[in-house]
Amino acid sequence: MSSLDKSGYVDQARQRARQKKSAWNLLAVPFCILGVGGAWIGIAFFFETYRRHLFPSDCFLASGTRLGNVLMFVAPLFPSLPIGMIVGNFLLWLIPPAKAALEREVLASRSPSFRSTQVALAKFGAVLAAVALPLCLLGANSLWAIAPSRLDYRPMFASVTRQYDWSDVARIEAGCSSGKSVTYNFVVVLTDQTKIDLMEESPRDFAAVYPRVQAALRGRAYGFSNRNFVGSCAGYAPQRWREILSHRPTN
Repeated sequence: MSSLDKSGYVDQARQRARQKKSAWNLLAVPFCILGVGGAWIGIAFFFETYRRHLFPSDCFLASGTRLGNVLMFVAPLFPSLPIGMIVGNFLLWLIPPAKAALEREVLASRSPSFRSTQVALAKFGAVLAAVALPLCLLGANSLWAIAPSRLDYRPMFASVTRQYDWSDVARIEAGCSSGKSVTYNFVVVLTDQTKIDLMEESPRDFAAVYPRVQAALRGRAYGFSNRNFVGSCAGYAPQRWREILSHRPTN
């Protein structure tokens, strides 16, 4: 590109920058936010529904693993961004005055047309979806569930769910840790060294079903350790959680 061509390109860019934008562009912001939020919720809900179908019907507590939940709920954000922008632009162009004003703006500034912008966003969204959706599926596939007669665990890359009897519980490790937030742990270690943290995602839900966990463990031989339940996180733990994490579930 010659120096003259570069000068002309810079002048055109400056002219486009000075071009007064239509106030209708501001309305695209809430439309795009609405579209991003709707797409994000929709994708996450789809994979959460898939995960719920994997839970056994007789389970009384079930959840995804922490990494699984991160993948299932965070990965949908990336394809949701271009989807939301497509929806936002489409909703804006459904308003006749907005469409007329934006068409005049496109002609005056030689900006990409509505159609070409939507196509470019769709292609970008397809690339992001090709990466994010398999991650969502892996996240939804990573789960555990407990029922009166057994514990179920499904690793992220597994095609089937592993089933364990409560007699397969080798030991229980109760504890807590503090950082940006306090985390409480009730880790069930199985005979093959598989670990399931029953308090990982919802300590309140676990506390509610704890009597059923005690009933399932009654008469079983297992080790128990609460040596990690120390420090400030233990001191500030709710009374109910201190009772659970300080004592062996069954005598």
